[in-house]
Amino acid sequence: MEQIGALDANFLYTETNSVHNHIASIQILELPAGQTAKDFIEGLRQVISDRRHLVPYLTRKLRYTPMNMDHPFWVEDKQFNIDNHIYEVPLETAATSEAGFSKLEEKIAELHAVPMDRSKPLWSMQVITGFADRKIAYYNQTHHVCIDGVSGQLALAMLMDPSAEVRQFEQTTNAGAKDSVQSGNLELLIQSAENLISFQADNQHRLLGQIESSVRLGQRTIDPSKQLGALMEPAPTTRFNKTIGSGRSYTAGQISLADVKRIGKALDCKVNDVFMSIVAGGLRTYLERKGELPDKSLIAGCPVSLRPPGDESLCNQVTMMKVDLATHLADPSLRLLAIRDSALTAKEVTADLSHGLTTNVSLAGLPALTIAAAQIAEATSAADYMPPPINVLISNVPGPKQKLYSNGAEMLTHYPVSIPAHGNGVNITVQSYVDELYFAVTACQKALPDPDQLRKDIYAAYGKLKALLVPEKAVTASVSELTRKHATEAEKVGNDTTKMPYKNQDTATLVEKVA
Repeated sequence: MEQIGALDANFLYTETNSVHNHIASIQILELPAGQTAKDFIEGLRQVISDRRHLVPYLTRKLRYTPMNMDHPFWVEDKQFNIDNHIYEVPLETAATSEAGFSKLEEKIAELHAVPMDRSKPLWSMQVITGFADRKIAYYNQTHHVCIDGVSGQLALAMLMDPSAEVRQFEQTTNAGAKDSVQSGNLELLIQSAENLISFQADNQHRLLGQIESSVRLGQRTIDPSKQLGALMEPAPTTRFNKTIGSGRSYTAGQISLADVKRIGKALDCKVNDVFMSIVAGGLRTYLERKGELPDKSLIAGCPVSLRPPGDESLCNQVTMMKVDLATHLADPSLRLLAIRDSALTAKEVTADLSHGLTTNVSLAGLPALTIAAAQIAEATSAADYMPPPINVLISNVPGPKQKLYSNGAEMLTHYPVSIPAHGNGVNITVQSYVDELYFAVTACQKALPDPDQLRKDIYAAYGKLKALLVPEKAVTASVSELTRKHATEAEKVGNDTTKMPYKNQDTATLVEKVA
């Protein structure tokens, strides 16, 4: 029996009728020659069953403390049945590959709108069939209480293989584990009390960290050479920032990792800066078409890993930073430079604040209060009246660098599926696989009824940035000058890019001005 940490458990507490805190990834695979889908699924059950000791959440279920006075526990599920977790989900009609992908997106939206059964281990590997060309797909689902993005990739690597040959692992037993019947309420209360006392005893250490963070933040506030970036900036209200419903919309795509790296190298930006700029360009076009583009730039919330190097534990270790998406800028190169600067400042601010972060809060009755607050916020549609701290969530998860196989089937794609929430109805996540970036938009159906249109706009923004790689003299020669100009104007206006004189100017116009 193992108690769940506060950061993990929060994904249970904030779950409501409309907010479902499970995540997933979509792998399209090619069946081994001569194997039917039915035979493949039977073999897959055996492969995963043989590895369940490698990934603890596969056979653990929840056990709550009396009256939700403290965080719940993981206990071994003695009635574990792998048939409850791996099963076939046929598409309604067989189709060509192109039409099949559209049907797959619709199926993913449908599956992702269904809450998970908390009486069982919180995962499933639903095998979607009905494609042409001997293809199948996994809707590979896990509740966020079990993993974050990084640990999800670690679990995937353990459940799959680096070649078509299925690895064999030595079996172990978990005979000492206590199930939910053996672990009585008295034992749960005792362990919860120990956890509460331990948290209070560690207050001095946490206080020192909080003081250090406060000092660093204060120094940053008064130092004219430093900025707070988007930390204290309110986000404009958009169609995405309302109370969400239970329906989901979903779309996915892929872009070349090599191209993104080349774009980044040309303008001295990171891969994540380039991807955020591509998304920002897509969002700008989408909202502009609808006549809803705010004058003020959109702000993204970006998860940041707190995981130390070499840490392979399967739990959540993340915080959030705010990045200005510079959607008020029409020119893609200037937008990318602005995003780069905002992201760099956000990382510095996050590092300053990390000393005071406490990810495992334990206070008597906190779970019950958090659950009640989430239910009240949904019932009153509070997100419709409160100013949003962010407009969209953009997450970048490094994925496998080499090809993977599952029960001998080659894994061809690695699309993510994530979580929309009240006040944040659109979630855009990207994860890498070999030499491609696989992105997906997971949204509330009301907030984004036409996700395929946003995908087209994201692709168009990608194309505009790719055009910067064309050796045009004006663009190539002006990169350093654009950077200097950006830095100069940012210094003049205190890094408020909305006041910069090059707002809504294209690169050619700016180059002409600075020449």
